[in-house]
Amino acid sequence: MTSAILSAISVLTKPVAAGGPPGGPAGQQSPLREQLQTESSFEGVRRLREEVRAGSDWFSSETEDVPWGFVQECLLLLLTLGRHLSLNWNAKLRTPEMAPALPPDVLSVTQQKTLGAALQFVVSLGLCPYLAPGVGVPLGRRSAFGAMVEKAFHAVPVPAAGRRLLTTMKVLLQLAELSCLATLVFTRHLGDVMAALCQLGYQPRWEEKALSAEECEACKEALKKLLRQVYQPIVITELLILQGGPKQSAAVGSCRGSASRSAPGSALRHLLDQLLDQLLDQLLDQLLDQLLDQLLDQLLDQL
Repeated sequence: MTSAILSAISVLTKPVAAGGPPGGPAGQQSPLREQLQTESSFEGVRRLREEVRAGSDWFSSETEDVPWGFVQECLLLLLTLGRHLSLNWNAKLRTPEMAPALPPDVLSVTQQKTLGAALQFVVSLGLCPYLAPGVGVPLGRRSAFGAMVEKAFHAVPVPAAGRRLLTTMKVLLQLAELSCLATLVFTRHLGDVMAALCQLGYQPRWEEKALSAEECEACKEALKKLLRQVYQPIVITELLILQGGPKQSAAVGSCRGSASRSAPGSALRHLLDQLLDQLLDQLLDQLLDQLLDQLLDQLLDQL
């Protein structure tokens, strides 16, 4: 069913017409929902998607915000794919005499491209627009598409923006629990994920009513776990990029709220300084340990 789920994702992210928005409106009339309801090849996808939807308290089919409705549909299908791969892996029981099989989460190049496109839309529409001014690299500085996204978004109330950012992050981290999905998430979007976790975990004042203390603490722990698991030089590079990002005025990107918000640049930079110091200290300790081990081996060889 992996191919069927990715086909559904492809339907969702494919432009309706040349120059049109991806997937069209994320409402009941979208091409995806029509195919899910009418085509027998999508029966298993529809059933598993409904199971995932039942457990997703953040999903709302009545949202009037078209970009967020589209992001919700993407997140739902990505979770459906993750659920299928996880269930398939756990159910894969083979006897010793049987030939080893490829793990069920191995995707073809074409499937990875489809999944990568969906993740790009999720990050561009469901993560970056809800970062505070001064957090992360602005979409408008990345590509023409990013600049178009910034212009298209409208102001979102602070609590709603915080909840949407948290929802997107939780789904991305859940997907990253599977190896092939983690590779796609972190090789292309590690910096954005780290920026979002910094904002959510070390909550700036303007967002203080959006998340609970428990949710902020969970984001802090997720960031610490990420810093431990990802290859350290890559993490340090991303932290340096985040630390040296250009300062923005609160008016940049109308999707980021009113100009009355105070940019959390100084607080973020202080946090990034601390994280960099910790990581560099750890790398230095590792290098010293390796050097001492080599010296000790040389001395033992000479004895």
